[in-house]
Amino acid sequence: MNTNERVIVLDIDGVACEHAKAICEWVAEQYGVSSTADDVTTWNHNFGPVTFVQAVETCYQDGEFILKMEVTPGFHVFLNKLSRIAKVVFASGRKESQDFTRLWVRKNFGEFETFFVKRKADIQCSYIVDDYLPEVETGVQEGKMCFLFKRPWNDNDQTKSVIRQLSRAYFVESFNEILTLLEPVYE
Repeated sequence: MNTNERVIVLDIDGVACEHAKAICEWVAEQYGVSSTADDVTTWNHNFGPVTFVQAVETCYQDGEFILKMEVTPGFHVFLNKLSRIAKVVFASGRKESQDFTRLWVRKNFGEFETFFVKRKADIQCSYIVDDYLPEVETGVQEGKMCFLFKRPWNDNDQTKSVIRQLSRAYFVESFNEILTLLEPVYE
């Protein structure tokens, strides 16, 4: 199969990289507030002296911070397998440090096209992997198959209810689960 026939958009923050872990480490260093990514159960989690959103706005202006973020465990293997069956592109809603973000992708994974968009559904693709429910909802509305990667900030009854109502969306806990769901598509 020609991998250019199908395009899969992979979100960066929360899917390819451990951005919440990096933010929590920065908050601990800056404010002495100990927390983990598991504590971040909402996008605007309040650490006390700073919210998650405020920390993101500060940290994402720092190219060195971007370059130090860790790759999500298991992502390299997933990307390798996925790249064999489809064209893979990365996408982010980041407004700051786009050059450093591209460098992070290149340093960790090699040469992949990286988009910076408000809506990932606007990218010509068949599939979207994201950790943000509104991106998945929009993708499904645009006719794409979408995978919502389970994270503490989206693991709730409301999210599960919405996903059950969407015919082309899956709430997944692992990269292998995505590959398994894609198998029938590529056989």
